[in-house]
Amino acid sequence: MGADKKAPPVAGTYKGAIEGEQAVAILKADGSIIVRPSADRPKFTMRGKWKRDGNTIIAKLKDPTGDEGTVVFTVDNGDLMLVKVISPDGEVEEHGAPQFKRNKRLADKGLAGVYVGWFDDEHLSVQVKPDGSFIVIPADDLNGGPIYVGKWKATKRGLRATVTSKDEEDEEESTVDFVTTATGLAIIKVVNGDGEVDMFDTRLKRQNQPGKKN
Repeated sequence: MGADKKAPPVAGTYKGAIEGEQAVAILKADGSIIVRPSADRPKFTMRGKWKRDGNTIIAKLKDPTGDEGTVVFTVDNGDLMLVKVISPDGEVEEHGAPQFKRNKRLADKGLAGVYVGWFDDEHLSVQVKPDGSFIVIPADDLNGGPIYVGKWKATKRGLRATVTSKDEEDEEESTVDFVTTATGLAIIKVVNGDGEVDMFDTRLKRQNQPGKKN
């Protein structure tokens, strides 16, 4: 079979943090794939076959016990983004950063605006105000009271918001990291008031190949 000249080759080694674990995916030119989900368990290896459909990579993988599941990636700027895992029993796990679309600008420049999206099964409207305040209200009840309030500041990749819940009596602060996207913002990290960390960035970065320039 001839190579697809329209799309750059996908075969290579990719590394990144998935749900706090350092994962490695090795896609070979012969269509085989090796995935090591955790650096803490280097001997736990899943093997199988992969195929490409546009910007989607579908991999059929077997774990050491022989059970087969499916992993779906998308290709993004040369890297792989994990979007879905279908376990052997058919259970589907959706992955990826929660997306918020900017519906309204609140300043001529910068990130200030009103963003709408879903997080934790809640439909939310996020107000990133020019004065540095940050307010989250239910998207389906714009006249309702705020769920979270706090402050935000710009970061290299987007913004960081420090918020407190209006529903919780303890009023502990949480920190939420957003990155900018083509349509708005995406949550990549949440640090709750008790220090619990949730990571949503599912990017596996393509590694430099010997003898080649990236």
